[in-house]
Amino acid sequence: MTFSITVTGNGLDLHLPGFDQSAPISWHWLRDHDESEAGQDPDTKQRRVDTFSLGDVEPGTVTVDDGWVTVTWPDATVAMCSRQLLESVAEEFLATDWSARPELKPILPTDIVLWSDPTTRPDEIDLGAFLDPASDEALTLGVDLLSRYGYLVLRGDVLDRGTAEAFARRLGYIRHTIFGGLWDLAPDLSEHADTAYTSVHLAPHTDGTYSHDAPGLQFFLCLAAAPEGGESLLVDGFAIAAELETAEPETFVTLASVPVPGRYIEPGVHLRAERPVFRSNARGVLDQVSFNNYDRAPFLLPPEQELRFHRAYRRFAELAAAPARRVAVGLTPGDILIFDNWRSLHGRNAFVGPRHYVGAYLNHEDLESKRRVLLGS
Repeated sequence: MTFSITVTGNGLDLHLPGFDQSAPISWHWLRDHDESEAGQDPDTKQRRVDTFSLGDVEPGTVTVDDGWVTVTWPDATVAMCSRQLLESVAEEFLATDWSARPELKPILPTDIVLWSDPTTRPDEIDLGAFLDPASDEALTLGVDLLSRYGYLVLRGDVLDRGTAEAFARRLGYIRHTIFGGLWDLAPDLSEHADTAYTSVHLAPHTDGTYSHDAPGLQFFLCLAAAPEGGESLLVDGFAIAAELETAEPETFVTLASVPVPGRYIEPGVHLRAERPVFRSNARGVLDQVSFNNYDRAPFLLPPEQELRFHRAYRRFAELAAAPARRVAVGLTPGDILIFDNWRSLHGRNAFVGPRHYVGAYLNHEDLESKRRVLLGS
């Protein structure tokens, strides 16, 4: 059997040599994975499709030529998927034993403070006191608050990169990634063609979904605040998990059980990793929230699981996007915001004018180590 495509009422059936079964590609999947310039960034492959506004996708008209599958929808939107992409996801789907995938239900941690609105927030810390090598009082308080709430604001007035480096040393050490160690965050796409290096609104997400060990912490030191907008947005992913566990247990289990791949692409780099939105540790306790629709890589699920997953994924996105859940943090020059990237989703309001932060990643185990050393827990 050679590679072939059959159009069905539900989408496409892909037939690959060496497999007795076909791989089903739904109409929703085809529209969500549009590889045209309107559907994804041609360089980074970051998604431009508004996944969560698609709803029920009606059948389209399919044409196949020159290695591309083109679908024209009833509303005249045109989406394109390459044969290479379709073959890749179909082969992975057909080689997977779906009956062996377990359903998981993590236990929620009990030593944290959940917050689902801006009224529950940690006290702010004086940055100078936190950095003082002669006293660990502010450091101990900051580590405790960061560990329990998932973020911390420190107010200061020193405008140099050395402050950021000294701050990192109080907690651990700066983690180097493809973005470097200590990096500049400003509207500049010359080094990395990533949405973070623009001035547009960023929906709440976690970083490093394409990394097997996503950065545990991220911090920003404000060197120049935008004249208008640019506030950092934070959402408690663990609070969303707690709400879903009680109110929508099927959604909770789906998000804890389906591995979601992430990817990062730029010249010479193609990173990819996968894990569920809710990842539990070896003891079955919720350990990490991973959510980034910009960087979600293509993958296939059996039709019934695909429907459940997209409903659950959309529901998580709805809760994360609710304005009432967001904490908006405005930094002035010299201030630092640090947050737990395994728990707190972060985003940004759009802004006008110059805005310059420096930032870096730290390891989650270093925060855990500091907490044990300073607090004995």
